[in-house]
Amino acid sequence: MKKVSKTFAVLLAVMVAMTAFAGCGSKTQESVRTEEGTKTTTETAEPAEPVTIRIATMFGGTDPATEVYKKAIEDYMAANPNVKIVDESMTSIGDEYRTKIKTDYAAGNEPEIIFFYTAADAKPLIENGKVMAYDEIWKTYPEVGKDITDGIKESMREFDGKIYALPVTGFYEGLFVNKEIFEANGLELPTDWAKLEKAVEVLSTKGIVPIAGPLGQSHYLIEHFVLSAAGEEGHKDVFANGVNPDWYTAFNNIKAFYEKKAFSEDAINMDIEGSQMLFKNEKAAMILEGSWFIGGCDPALQEKMTVIPMPSFTNGKKDPTSIVAGFSSGYYISTKGYNDESKRDIIIDLVSYLTTADMIAKMAEANGGTPAASVKVPGLSSVASAGHAMVAAAKALNMPIDSRLTPEAFNYIVKQGTPYIAAGKSTPEAVLEEVRKIHLGE
Repeated sequence: MKKVSKTFAVLLAVMVAMTAFAGCGSKTQESVRTEEGTKTTTETAEPAEPVTIRIATMFGGTDPATEVYKKAIEDYMAANPNVKIVDESMTSIGDEYRTKIKTDYAAGNEPEIIFFYTAADAKPLIENGKVMAYDEIWKTYPEVGKDITDGIKESMREFDGKIYALPVTGFYEGLFVNKEIFEANGLELPTDWAKLEKAVEVLSTKGIVPIAGPLGQSHYLIEHFVLSAAGEEGHKDVFANGVNPDWYTAFNNIKAFYEKKAFSEDAINMDIEGSQMLFKNEKAAMILEGSWFIGGCDPALQEKMTVIPMPSFTNGKKDPTSIVAGFSSGYYISTKGYNDESKRDIIIDLVSYLTTADMIAKMAEANGGTPAASVKVPGLSSVASAGHAMVAAAKALNMPIDSRLTPEAFNYIVKQGTPYIAAGKSTPEAVLEEVRKIHLGE
């Protein structure tokens, strides 16, 4: 081949513009074609259009996964400088978060992404077309949430047969016990009702609070005393045939425990955080809580703890292994956000990032929950290992009562029911009849 001069080679050069979309921005590569081939000579980045995404989750306040979540959001924005994430996360304790989400959606001011409850809480959002079904999203974006196991995805199907939320971790609830306090007082673990009553009797006479029970915010007490008295099927009752008599028994048991000084003297007005502090400060020997509670406990305390199923009441309707557990929350994508073409790809990318196997493992390590992906969770404490074993051995995993009753009905039990029944100012019959009417809209 005839050799050409350098100048001629330059004259032969052909500028080729190649634009490659990468993530959220775009890059332009300019190439020069010479006799020796094509060479990339320059690369310039075109600034991507700035995009603002609002997200609201329950990973705020004292939630054990808060720091992991915040770091994830910071890392995402660092990797995608054109994306500004407005994080509106807050604690899920109390009703403030529920109220915020419902108010935002009612006002047409919903975030593009929310981490929210399923079932009864989500039903109005679904019925009003406010959130997207992943069944539709997967037709265009099949990779979103791909690390979540198929069985867990299936468990998220709502009343209309579609999936609207992608979970990160599941949960279990149970009776957390300070083994050291039990051993120091010569007590067996409360694996049956008689041993539980014995523990209450012995500990209450020694100035130790037997159960850190917040009667003022009695969500977990309600779940477990109803499951204990009514069994797996009775726990699922939604008043279709009137009030289940076993529910009366459950609330009478709470009242009887209060009278036996199973709870602290100020339990009537105590909130959940107050009861948690009693247990964390080792002033209480037991607490009914969820798997997320583990991450908020000091590592030294975690080594003293174990978790077991709530004992069955003496009527024997509950299998001893049955517990409250499941996946009851996840990431939703608003219909309004998905239909905004300037935001859609970013929303999908962010949800995909927050539901990777790696992210799920980190969240599970932080909050002690059951991972939604098939991952090995590093650094599990002995109590977290006990929790996973409890789930594996359970004959039945019941979702919480508040996933079936309307929020208004369940909140009535919490606020107008348990503390008044325990104090003798109302009766289970009166409270539950009102709850039935609220739930059925009568």
